[in-house]
Order: sequence, then structure tokens, then C-alpha cells
Amino acid sequence: MNVRKSFRVLCEERLRELTVPHPFEITAFCESVSLTRGRPLVLTAAPMTPTADSCPYGLWVGFDHADHIYYEQNTSRLHQVAIILHEVSHMLLGHPSDVADLAEMLPDVDPAKVRHWLSRHTGFTTPSAQELQAELFSTLILERATTRSRSRRAG
Repeated sequence: MNVRKSFRVLCEERLRELTVPHPFEITAFCESVSLTRGRPLVLTAAPMTPTADSCPYGLWVGFDHADHIYYEQNTSRLHQVAIILHEVSHMLLGHPSDVADLAEMLPDVDPAKVRHWLSRHTGFTTPSAQELQAELFSTLILERATTRSRSRRAG
């Protein structure tokens, strides 16, 4: 099995473990993820000030006691849902929360500034394998949500 196909199989296995609400609602979905992970998942809209070549629109910070997702407040609701799903995908795929230690040490620092500091050292012009994986997984979540919704309306 090639790497691409095996990753898709992994995503589909993880997707079967999730409860995707119908109709889809991001808050309900995140509550389900929180229950699955056994820890709170806190969503916070924040001015992330993204730019084309540095700072992304979202940030997942995994603390010992809870997961926090910060997402761009100055964008459409649909875009916010996509951002949140992307960050949730990192969590569910077991990707590291790169900023957990820094955020734990500096809890009063604006998450946009943390992301900006990190972007200077990592760069976001070429997506990493983990970024591509999170995009695929978040797309599969939305696909599952919309496929079930369409099949219910058609039936």
C-alpha cells in the first residue's frame, strides 16, 4: 500500500470513530471531540492578522488540562468552520501542538503574537506533510457531514 493510500485509510478509520452531527454544527462537533478526547476543547475567536506568507488563520494549543483553538475572528463563518476543523484535524491525527510549551509559559501573550513568532522560524509558504494531512482530514469530515445531510434530504 502506498503512503498516500495508507494515510487515507488512517483518516477513514479515525473518521469512523467520530460523531459528526447532522445537520453539521461546529460547536456540537467540537463538544463530541472533547468527549472523545476526555478533555475540554475551548474555541476562541481572535484577530490572528494572517498574511499570505506567514501567519495562518488558526492555532491549536494543547495544554495538559485542555485543548484551545484560536481562529481568525475577521472572516466569514464558513471560513472559521474550515479553520477550526483544520486545527481539530491536527489534534485527532496526533500531530504535535508546537506552541504548547511556549503558551504554557506565557499564558497572557496574545496567540496571534505567538503564531507570528513561530512563523518567523518555520515559514508557511510550502505546506508540510502534517498541514496537508490536516487539510485532507478536515475535508473528509466536511464531506461526511454534507453527504449524510444530502442523503437525508433525498430520502
